Amino acid sequence: MAINGVGHNYDYLGTTTNYIRGEATVREAISKMVKQSANLSISDAGRNMLREMASKFEPDSDYTNVRELTIQNTNEVAWEHYTAMRDISSLTLKDRNYNVEDVMKSIMDTYETRYNEIVKEHENGDREVSYELTGKKSLTLDEDLAGLDEAFKMRLANLEGYITCQQTNKAFENADSSWYFRRNSPQNEVKTQDKAQMFDTKYQKTAVSIMEQAKEKFLVAFKSINYKQGTATSILSDIMKKC
Repeated sequence: MAINGVGHNYDYLGTTTNYIRGEATVREAISKMVKQSANLSISDAGRNMLREMASKFEPDSDYTNVRELTIQNTNEVAWEHYTAMRDISSLTLKDRNYNVEDVMKSIMDTYETRYNEIVKEHENGDREVSYELTGKKSLTLDEDLAGLDEAFKMRLANLEGYITCQQTNKAFENADSSWYFRRNSPQNEVKTQDKAQMFDTKYQKTAVSIMEQAKEKFLVAFKSINYKQGTATSILSDIMKKC
């Protein structure tokens, strides 16, 4: 009987879980478990204790719906532009046969391409979109470009990650790579100091700063009458030559 009782308990727990996942509250699920149990004998005091415990898990009146919270923290406009930029870059950056400069130029080029596409789509007014979370809505040009701005920042984060990977590969490309794991040892402090500089974030910050400068200069050039496609990468190249 004891084994059967345990088996039934698991069945009742399963029933409770299903009710919790549905619309029933924890209180209702436990109440159903108690009423339907044929092998369990629970006193009135026990029932009251269960109800008291269940009440602690019931949502407060000001409970925020998880979906609403997700919507508030998700910028679907930025994500649309980010994936578009990433997809365009994948056409030019192939077979891992590229370096940091190539990645920077690709990001700048895709930003310019996407910028032109957005402006063109708004020639006749707002852009109608339909997203998974926020549904259908109209986007003004400013809202669209603000989303592109956020997407650009996300791509710069990708750039930082790429540089870090390159630095890591360089640090471990020789037989003495074990220095990294011994770098905090006092006797190895002088020996590993120069190598540890490979992980200095100054390089990442410089690359990001160059990209931000190029973007600002592009936005100015875009408004001029002499603007033509490809200006963004030309601006980037000029800045890199001066660094």
